[in-house]
Order: sequence, then C-alpha cells, then structure tokens
Amino acid sequence: MSTPSDELLKEIRAELVRRGTSLKAFCEQHGFVRQHVGQVVSGRRKGPRATMLVESFLAKLRETA
Repeated sequence: MSTPSDELLKEIRAELVRRGTSLKAFCEQHGFVRQHVGQVVSGRRKGPRATMLVESFLAKLRETA
C-alpha cells in the first residue's frame, strides 16, 4: 500500500472507516489538507513535494494504527 492510485485512496478510506473515522477527520486531526492528500494519494499530483506528502501521510497512518 504505497504506490499512488485511486485504489490506494479507496484502501485508505476503508481503513479509516474501520477505525471509526473519516479521511477528512484524520487529516484535520493530524494537520494535513484533505484535498491535497486526496490528489497526491490518488496519483493526480506528482513531483517531489507530492511524494513527500504521500510518504508522511502513510507514515502517520501506520503510526496511529
């Protein structure tokens, strides 16, 4: 679960629902901008900063599991 794609975004949303929260709530709680996360995780935005955002978001997701 790390290559940006629409499938990854669906997996993340499903995981957050299993935890009893939403992507929006998780982002707000941990200081991420939901729209940016959605764009980079789905692969619509690419580049060094997008890659860093995906990595930091996924790290926080794993850390809070």
